[in-house]
Amino acid sequence: MSDRDQPLDVQGAADLLVRGGAPGAAAMVDDGSQVRRASSGLADLRTGRPMQPDLHFRAGSITKPFVATLVLQLVSEDACSLEDTVERWLPEFLSDGDRITIRQLLNHTAGVPQYTDIVWRELYASPQGRFRTWSPRELVALVADRPLDFAPGTGWSYSNTGYVLLGMIVEAATGSRLDRELARRIFGPLELRHTSLPVGIRELPSPASRGYSPPLGPELEVVDGPFEDFTDQDPSSTWASGAAVSDLGDLTRFFRVLLTGRLVPPGLFTELLTTVDVPPTSVQLPLLDRYGLGVVEVDTPLGPLVGHPGGIPGFLSMVLSTRDGQRQLGVMTNVGDRAPEPVVDAFIRAFIELGTRLLTS
Repeated sequence: MSDRDQPLDVQGAADLLVRGGAPGAAAMVDDGSQVRRASSGLADLRTGRPMQPDLHFRAGSITKPFVATLVLQLVSEDACSLEDTVERWLPEFLSDGDRITIRQLLNHTAGVPQYTDIVWRELYASPQGRFRTWSPRELVALVADRPLDFAPGTGWSYSNTGYVLLGMIVEAATGSRLDRELARRIFGPLELRHTSLPVGIRELPSPASRGYSPPLGPELEVVDGPFEDFTDQDPSSTWASGAAVSDLGDLTRFFRVLLTGRLVPPGLFTELLTTVDVPPTSVQLPLLDRYGLGVVEVDTPLGPLVGHPGGIPGFLSMVLSTRDGQRQLGVMTNVGDRAPEPVVDAFIRAFIELGTRLLTS
């Protein structure tokens, strides 16, 4: 029987990623009655320290469901509205701000251009570039004068810029820093002790995996060479779009609580899960079939799962849950943003197979 014919279990998923070329990987499945964890490979290439399933890592865009949940909580309190425009909260900041709503930022239908590649070029240009501190306004200003990708509400394009704008709107609506509001409203009440949105902290809390990336050329193309260590970096380059630090246990717990309807009222919970179709060529990782308000919906042979991927220099991860919140799975590997193609292929296979098994548990 070939490797591809072998059915995957939790350990098999972690092993598959390492065979695909990842330094290390960890996986976790919570089927409501049992939690299974596994790890494979190395957390640190220099010391040979093995990967473990409970290490901290940079969660990348899994930050977005946290921010979206916070925004929906503010909507439930009438602090803002899904139909409020960017101009309402950030006047004269975005040229088309009077045409773009909070709802459109949440589900990536605003057409706001991506700033990420501009920042990534600086991150990869030199080790010093990883430690530049960016303000949210500086990130948005990188693309603020560009035309929209499409008229708001008429298309779909993944936009980290949109989530930076949402973070700024949260701060304008609450008068408080985004990291503090997330800690007060979500991380603290859910006892997510290993989750934070760091500000000015370049290192990961211990115990943590090191994070790696293939070397990239001037146009962010993968070039030959050993993995580069991207563990330490200034989190301001992603902020509300991708700066969260967490572990698999906290992330799966968050989705369990979110999808059992305990974080937002029923009407807004329905809005959260109301999705738009994702064009198949819109994202690098083909695991996004539909997008709601800060969550993705992924098809498996037995039905859809809900969650979010996270790709950032150093790490690639994803957490998925059944729609009723009763079962979750998570996988992380310590190579990301532009992981080698065999790693991405293994990542996709792991989620489709484990996700299908999750629906039969």
